[in-house]
Amino acid sequence: MGIFSRQPHDVSGTLTHGGASVRVAEYTSEFGRWDEVERAADPRLRPYVHGYFATSSSLVRLARERHLPAAEVPMVLNFGAAHTRLGEGGAQRLDHAWVTGLQTRYHLSDAVGERRFMVVRFTPLGAHLFLRLSMDSLTDRAVPLGEVDPGIASLVRDRVMVSGEWAQRFDAMEALIGSRVAGCAVPPHIESAWNSLARTWGQMPVGWLAAEAGCSHRQLIQQFRTCVGLPPKKVATLLRFHRLINAVTRSGPADSAIKPYLDGSVPPGAEGTRWADIAAECGYFDQSHFIHDFRSFAGATPSEFLRGIPTR
Repeated sequence: MGIFSRQPHDVSGTLTHGGASVRVAEYTSEFGRWDEVERAADPRLRPYVHGYFATSSSLVRLARERHLPAAEVPMVLNFGAAHTRLGEGGAQRLDHAWVTGLQTRYHLSDAVGERRFMVVRFTPLGAHLFLRLSMDSLTDRAVPLGEVDPGIASLVRDRVMVSGEWAQRFDAMEALIGSRVAGCAVPPHIESAWNSLARTWGQMPVGWLAAEAGCSHRQLIQQFRTCVGLPPKKVATLLRFHRLINAVTRSGPADSAIKPYLDGSVPPGAEGTRWADIAAECGYFDQSHFIHDFRSFAGATPSEFLRGIPTR
């Protein structure tokens, strides 16, 4: 879903389904029309999944979207045209369902025509337990769900994708997640270390995490690669960047999803951003370090990002 120029007649609101609050919104712009449906996960599943997001759109113009790294693992269920992911190795066509591991840099995609898809916003630990694989096998990759695990792909197809409405699909997906993670757990010291990093948005010394975990730095790194997908120091940097981008685009709370934005357009609400203040708030106290991390993750300097300059 891209961030488009929103018009005065856009509509948004909240409804209740099965006791859960569901946010709905409708938008129009020069690119076409689209709607969004979103809800948080059941509180009992929050350690495993943040929530669910779905959109239907009819885009009359080609939109190039820039997807920024985030500290979560999205699983996409596609009900419309194929998704084209652009990368250094060329274009990748994605149909049906796929999973994207933690990313260390942005990627681009082209969107046009009729699109309908749903995103399951797994935490890294939740994706590890749901998929039951080492998460570093997905890092910086988007992998069709059928290649990850044909059995899970069949369950998703038969239980989730056959449901008629987005709210019913959210419910079916949540029931499947609950059934797969029940009785499963990651090592307690890894869960504790992840929670400490997530709670502080990466502002927790890795040496302290290893000491609290009662293991060596090397052991902590290896276990993070398995259960999360990246070593703890890189995870901390990613968490700080996630918080920074949400602060700049004013896209919601710091733990909300980072949605892609259109190349060549300024992120909504970004005008007048005081970079120094936001960077310090998010844990950056050295300007060169801040700019380096920003360029690495976003593919642009902060000033280029604000001006909406397309970079590759």
